[in-house]
Amino acid sequence: MPPVRNVLFQFHWLLGLTAGLVLMVIGATGGLLSLEDAVTEALSPGIVAVPVREGPRLTPDGLVARLKDEAPGRRVTLMVLSGAPDRAARVRLADGPGRGSETYVDPYDGKILGPARGEAFFDDVRRLHRWLLLPGHGDGWGRTITGASALALVYLALSGLYLRWPKGRRDWRVWLKPALNRRGRALYWSLHAVVGTWALVLYLVMALTGLWWSYGWYRDGATVLLTGRPPAAAQARGKGLDKGMDRREGAPASLDPAFAAFAAATNGRYATASLAPVREGETVRIRAVAPDAAHFQARDEWRFRPDGSLESRDLYAERPLGLRLTGSMLALHEGRFFGPLGTVAFTAAALALPLFGVTGLLLYLGRRRSRRRHAIAAAQAA
Repeated sequence: MPPVRNVLFQFHWLLGLTAGLVLMVIGATGGLLSLEDAVTEALSPGIVAVPVREGPRLTPDGLVARLKDEAPGRRVTLMVLSGAPDRAARVRLADGPGRGSETYVDPYDGKILGPARGEAFFDDVRRLHRWLLLPGHGDGWGRTITGASALALVYLALSGLYLRWPKGRRDWRVWLKPALNRRGRALYWSLHAVVGTWALVLYLVMALTGLWWSYGWYRDGATVLLTGRPPAAAQARGKGLDKGMDRREGAPASLDPAFAAFAAATNGRYATASLAPVREGETVRIRAVAPDAAHFQARDEWRFRPDGSLESRDLYAERPLGLRLTGSMLALHEGRFFGPLGTVAFTAAALALPLFGVTGLLLYLGRRRSRRRHAIAAAQAA
């Protein structure tokens, strides 16, 4: 093997045996998280979905007032209202400083239905995926290790392609077809190389978007590259919705005029609409996902004055591509940005990551055994 290829190969298997173990965990947990919505909804009849009834659903002000009786001493810091008549509202309640906890609420009478079943399990899976359940969460070593593993995945994908790139003419159908009729190391190598080639682009997207949450310098650089704006200016649109009112003075303002104006402007067509209580005189901000939106982060942003008059409107479809990408990083990471087929492909690729760890380890052990046999044979021949 030429020296350059040999160095790349040695570093490839070294990272595969170290960071590969973390990537196996990240891949398996990422695949599980892609099933969260479907699993929790299936486990939570009467919580996520509610029976459709005659009569209107509660307005935002009506919901807040009802929750004062349902949850005494707790305040609403965020409401996510569904445009479908058979879906529960999701509300964040807090009894002190901080974000609080989320629960589902009946949109017709304000009754607290509780969290979806299985949410606690998926919360643990999410912490394992992001921080390996290590102390400190996002501020601890877990974030550092997963970030370094994402960088390793970029190298493993690109170096693997380089090491496998065919020299001269080759039948590409053979290059992309796994040799399932082989046995032993030949089968392990075929699975490792061919499946890796199929999923290479997906792994690069997963790794490059995953780094968004790992390193501030990477997020800032990507923001400038994609939007041409300073990070603070480009990211300002995504902040401030759910801060609540715990540090602000003044009486709470009515949300109904703004929400009525929003419903009129959209003809009542929205998949979800998120808004938070505000104080008198403050702008009411509503972030909405249209029923035909490409993914869950394709949010339009509406701002209304206290009397319900429109202050500004920022539609997702009208934003430059760079702003759409920076505002949809989680959808890109999960493949939902690319529609249902993208979601399935990314889920399958994530679940396949342990395959590379296992086959890579088997190839490494097989190579060591082969070298040992050759060394013994050479010694006997001498």
